Amino acid sequence: MSVATNAESCDVAVIGGGSAGVAAALAAARSGARTVLVERSDRLGGNAAHALVHTICGLYLPAGASEAVLAHRGIAREIALALGGQPERAGKVWYLPAPPAALSALYRERCRVQAPLEIRFGAELVEAELARDPSGESRLGVREATGGRELRARVVVDASGDAAVAWLGGAAWEIEPPERLQCPSYIFRLEGVDGDALAGFARVQLTTAVAGATRTGVLRAGAESVVLRACGAPGQVFVTLNVARPTGAGFHPLDPDCVAALEASAHEDAEAIARFLRETRAGFGASRIAEHPRRLGIRETRRALGAVVLTGEDVLHGVRRDDEVAVSTWPIELWHDHRRPHFEVPTGACSVPLGSLVSRTHPRLGMAGRCISATHEALGALRVIGTALATGEAIGHAAALAADAGTALAAIAPARVREQTRAL
Repeated sequence: MSVATNAESCDVAVIGGGSAGVAAALAAARSGARTVLVERSDRLGGNAAHALVHTICGLYLPAGASEAVLAHRGIAREIALALGGQPERAGKVWYLPAPPAALSALYRERCRVQAPLEIRFGAELVEAELARDPSGESRLGVREATGGRELRARVVVDASGDAAVAWLGGAAWEIEPPERLQCPSYIFRLEGVDGDALAGFARVQLTTAVAGATRTGVLRAGAESVVLRACGAPGQVFVTLNVARPTGAGFHPLDPDCVAALEASAHEDAEAIARFLRETRAGFGASRIAEHPRRLGIRETRRALGAVVLTGEDVLHGVRRDDEVAVSTWPIELWHDHRRPHFEVPTGACSVPLGSLVSRTHPRLGMAGRCISATHEALGALRVIGTALATGEAIGHAAALAADAGTALAAIAPARVREQTRAL
């Protein structure tokens, strides 16, 4: 490959070190596969590490009972228990508060001690030649600070969040038109907030106050949708600003210039919101912005197309299948309007079949997380961290089994994947 100055071989290559990629790499390595995890930054955790997402959604069964019940076994359960903390209820769902730095550190430590797993930080995928033969090898071109590297893998898992492997390797993928893509978020962290500032109905009142400030012109239009949540150390509050799509040319989340312009505008809005809270709201007088996100919180870009495409109807009706390897429990949550989400609660957990994690065009390409094979509506439920951990683990086990057997991912029995998950 044109980028390569040296070569390396492995059983399983995982592209992307977000929650799905970490789970896939851990599962593959724990199943005995020589695994390489490729991450373009210096942190693991994806949107948690870089966009300051601080809640793990999709971990629990719907809130029909008085206690949160974990929906997954394996790595998703392991991470939830290792983080500690108490799940919180919001209407009909449960979520787990998770300070981004703590989650990223936990991922790194789990990967560091897991053999045979190696992490390539600061490594960007720039080329991909994907195997079309069920027993063939894929070749990936990876650019690092020290030069190019060719990575040869028996099986590849696309956990990039953007279906980057499918796109570069010529596998089937799709993306919604700009006007249908979900609005992004911009999350920043405050310190120095009084402990009672978000107690009771205060959190709702704060959200209402910010919305009112945009209507009166104190804050500019587009900054009206915020959610404040205490998480982590005392006095620490995360503020989620839901960002409006740009007017004119439209929203193109894979265009660096478009994303940079949105980030710059959201940064200004964050400073203005923090100043408004400090000057007008009790408990925020000594607060300050301690951290801006490294990048915008992108909710949706490309999706790989698999042998099975999960639909919104599958999610809403809690369809269960014999080829299930993971489950989805989060509602369909679509941010078409930055001011409020479209929210539909399913009747129960939905199966994620192995076919939705396996490319329909390339037999040794798997995917997980936001890259899963699903419709736009279904992705509104499937993209969350808890489900990403579960789908990542499932395809990681399948990848290790396929690499060992020298066969296509689709030839792996879903029951074997379920057994591997239960065994950990």
